[in-house]
Amino acid sequence: MEKKVGRPTEYTKDIILKVQKYIDSCEDTEINQTVGLSAKGTELFKSKLIVNMPTIEGLAYEIKVNKDTIYEWAKKYKEFSDVIDDLRAKQAKFLINKGLSGDYNPTIAKVLLTKHGYREGIDQTTNDKDIPTPILGNAILDNNSIKKDSKS
Repeated sequence: MEKKVGRPTEYTKDIILKVQKYIDSCEDTEINQTVGLSAKGTELFKSKLIVNMPTIEGLAYEIKVNKDTIYEWAKKYKEFSDVIDDLRAKQAKFLINKGLSGDYNPTIAKVLLTKHGYREGIDQTTNDKDIPTPILGNAILDNNSIKKDSKS
């Protein structure tokens, strides 16, 4: 019989409920702050968005485990992996919608979306460099030769 070594896992079925509760609690809130008085004596407000996007780091803090543990559990437990996929889906939704609306800094949203497989388009064949003229010229010549040959 194989002897188990190391610390026993803290993973239980209750973890799934804690993760789901964390995901559900992650909603941005908007608050109004008084910034002064108008000339007529009425209060002037400035709206501020309090960002509460779900993250692996936030989850790790919430359930009191290291983020590496979350990644290990996601590999080992299918049910846990599924709920982490929900967290990532909600995070991507926040980043896309609020990045487009300007509620989130679009540059930061773009950077974070790379973790979800999104990227700016790059021409993989030329690495966004111009095609050298001789190659382009030969392609045009070859194409014209084909047209001439097909007419004869």
